[in-house]
Amino acid sequence: MQRTMKKILITGANGFLGSNFTRFFVDSKKYSVILTSQKCPEIAKDDDLPFHSGNLLDESFLESLLRQEKPDVIINTVSLVNVDLCEEKPDLARQITVQTAKNLAVAAKKYRTRLLYISTDQVFDGKNRMYTEEDVPNPINQYGQTKLEAERVTRHHLPEAVIIRTNFFGWSPAGHVPTFGEWVYNSLKSGKPMHLFTNFFFTPIEVTYLSEAIDTIIPAGFSGLVNITGTDRCSKYEFGIALADICGFDPSPIEPVEMSPVSLRAKRPEDMSLSNKKYENTFHARLPTLHESLIRFRDSAGHT
Repeated sequence: MQRTMKKILITGANGFLGSNFTRFFVDSKKYSVILTSQKCPEIAKDDDLPFHSGNLLDESFLESLLRQEKPDVIINTVSLVNVDLCEEKPDLARQITVQTAKNLAVAAKKYRTRLLYISTDQVFDGKNRMYTEEDVPNPINQYGQTKLEAERVTRHHLPEAVIIRTNFFGWSPAGHVPTFGEWVYNSLKSGKPMHLFTNFFFTPIEVTYLSEAIDTIIPAGFSGLVNITGTDRCSKYEFGIALADICGFDPSPIEPVEMSPVSLRAKRPEDMSLSNKKYENTFHARLPTLHESLIRFRDSAGHT
């Protein structure tokens, strides 16, 4: 008798992260993939995937969705990701990021569904470096604050949930606003001048490496907080120079500048680097260097 494939529900499926997770898990053929967002993503149409249009703030919609589909796993990618908009409209940010996280955690508990919440490295103030899971968060903007609240409300209602802090880059589906990595790549390719910060640090991971790490976590029975990032800490400027080198682009369009807090509407932590040692030690797996992530990013250009 053939074993029924487990179901994975991806929220925010039309976004950058949701669409990349969808592509990965569809291609892996390990799960039956179910999608939800307010707008139907192209991949749902192209691959004939079960899709449910709705608002996760609507508890009756969420209840109906889980009762009908009975997913084994939920990956929650939903949040208001525009950092400046979060600052301008904190109530909206709290509704989209925190309330949806609460609703999903409550529903997942009721239906005994495994839940993974994708958080951020912006829960810290940036005064230190290579933050671990034991370091105390201290967000300095509304985006980081709402993500931290979403982490806490998720764990409060579902203690066995997995919280993943990360910083990722990759290729967006057609029609989406380019992300940081795409913007740097496209600017280098066209020779368009750009300013990149020399004093703004992070530990980025290419999104398919992130997907592979999540694929390792799902069946492991792990719960709690874990960082999934690249191994190397770099500045935005160093990221751009490394990408230019790997792609064979002229790096001269990149102008190094220092980030000034007054130049941005919302404060940004100057150092968002995270240590990934807990993940590597727990799962006996190695996460990629910056060089490895950039090579995969380069090699997947044009394949979204």
